[in-house]
Amino acid sequence: MKSSTQMSALLKNIVKHSYLLILAIPLTSQAEERPGLLLNGSVSAEYTDNVLNNMNETSDTAFIINPDVKYLGLVGKHKFLLSYNGKLATYTKDSDLNYNEHKLALGARLDHSHKINTQFKLGFDKIIEEPGSTNSSTQSLTEFNQYQNKTAQAKFYYGQTVSTGQIVLGYKYSDREYTNNQQSFRDVEQNQFSATFFYRIAPKTRMLFQASTEEYSYEDQTFSNGFVFNQSSNNNLYLAGVEWEASAKTTGLFKIGYQDKDFDDVRFIDISGLSYMLDMIWKPNTYTQIKLGATRQTTESAQVNEGGFLSTSYSVDVSHEITARTSLTGQYVIDNDDIVFSSGSADRTDKRNTIKVGIKHSLRKWLNINLAYKYQDKSSTSEIYNFESNTISLSLETKFD
Repeated sequence: MKSSTQMSALLKNIVKHSYLLILAIPLTSQAEERPGLLLNGSVSAEYTDNVLNNMNETSDTAFIINPDVKYLGLVGKHKFLLSYNGKLATYTKDSDLNYNEHKLALGARLDHSHKINTQFKLGFDKIIEEPGSTNSSTQSLTEFNQYQNKTAQAKFYYGQTVSTGQIVLGYKYSDREYTNNQQSFRDVEQNQFSATFFYRIAPKTRMLFQASTEEYSYEDQTFSNGFVFNQSSNNNLYLAGVEWEASAKTTGLFKIGYQDKDFDDVRFIDISGLSYMLDMIWKPNTYTQIKLGATRQTTESAQVNEGGFLSTSYSVDVSHEITARTSLTGQYVIDNDDIVFSSGSADRTDKRNTIKVGIKHSLRKWLNINLAYKYQDKSSTSEIYNFESNTISLSLETKFD
């Protein structure tokens, strides 16, 4: 058996020699605090009794390496962030399930003056799609759906977060392309424009008013019988809300308003009505944190010749430090998809439940060991979409700050 010193040296060697590509993370993260190069990563073993989340229930074990590289540069008041995160998975039974994920991007936050700031981000992701997370059946899958996503984002800030008023203008471009399993009909380009006005009503509370429009552009799809369809649409959101930090214990953001999704093809059913988003953190004490989340929004369809649908999601995340070196985490998520078909077939409702629990222990200041369990189930008014799965994972991760 290897000594702890040998194991530490081995893990450091894996991290240092993993892929040295680079992915940008949001510029507000904690990783920004220290300039320079930061190397981290993890190695893990993961057993799942239903890898593809379908009624066949095929079990397998994966060994996974996650390299994580970040570089923060400072030029005066300007920040530049370059980083990469990867996931290299090898399965013991079925090599068709093997995959490599790569997330690469570059970000910058430019401080032009006391009132004006800009933020930019470019990204390229090559990732897999979690089976069962869409409205499509996974029954015929033999490997994970894979896609590439290219993104470009820009934001303009007039005013500071501490100002009485602040205006934020945003633009986001996304180009998603599927590379296997005959999913090319889902390839889509997105262009989103948004404008948000914040107004301070108390020292730690701001009202907000937001409007956004997003264009989804698909290619025409032609069936053998000559039938042509196109899922292109425009989605508009008009929201009002509040952002608060009531005390050191509670912070949050809540938005509510109206959404309107109009399809170019009149054969698809337009979606309109209530939309909302909640993101709240409560810290009842110094060692416990509870996070509440909720969304109601439209989702793009993953099925041929069907438009989008309305999705609602509710979540609670809990983390608790048992000791200075050991912590527990838990998560419960409920997702509901109300799918209204334009083809004349009966409408469908899908419900998903996800439960995650984990325990983390710090072996060293820079090294953690994690044991986690995940349970998923999906129930639908159409039985072919039902599944249930259990996943257990054990990992070692570095945490160099």
